[in-house]
Amino acid sequence: MSTATYQLPSLPLPLTDVALYHHALAIIEAVGLSGWSFGWDRAKRRLGCCNYRKRHISLSSYFVLHFMEKAPQLIHETLLHEVAHALAFTHNGEHTHGDNWRKYCIMLGIPNETVRSQCEAFVPITGTNYRYVLRHKETGEVFRHYVKPPRTSPQRLAGAYIRGRKEETLGKLEIAPIE
Repeated sequence: MSTATYQLPSLPLPLTDVALYHHALAIIEAVGLSGWSFGWDRAKRRLGCCNYRKRHISLSSYFVLHFMEKAPQLIHETLLHEVAHALAFTHNGEHTHGDNWRKYCIMLGIPNETVRSQCEAFVPITGTNYRYVLRHKETGEVFRHYVKPPRTSPQRLAGAYIRGRKEETLGKLEIAPIE
């Protein structure tokens, strides 16, 4: 594994949406992701997204507005998390949180990065009646939400997995009440 790191521009403080937009573009340029773009999306259940087909990185405007003043470093780390996905895809064809993604996280200065796919862990979503989740037993990553517990047996759930992530989720899913 390479120990080289990227020379990245520092996070502009105080953070504004315009400053963050230009900061994201500067990072994309600094790591050599030519042809990639950055923008906002309206997601409320994830923090960021790396669209490999469109070569586009986005952050949730909902998440950014909520954390701009409270936790700008969390926004910055989420941006770097998505940039690591773009690098792992561009250079290694990797679409997951695998070894190459982790290598790029280290090179981007976020060596302890983990999967943070659900915004609920950070931003409370109002107006929902969800009482149960389908989650990964080991990591706690949430994949689905339910108002009522789904009708499934433990045996059936033991053979269930998330499409595109079979190896890491097969036999590791559980239905749990939201705490």
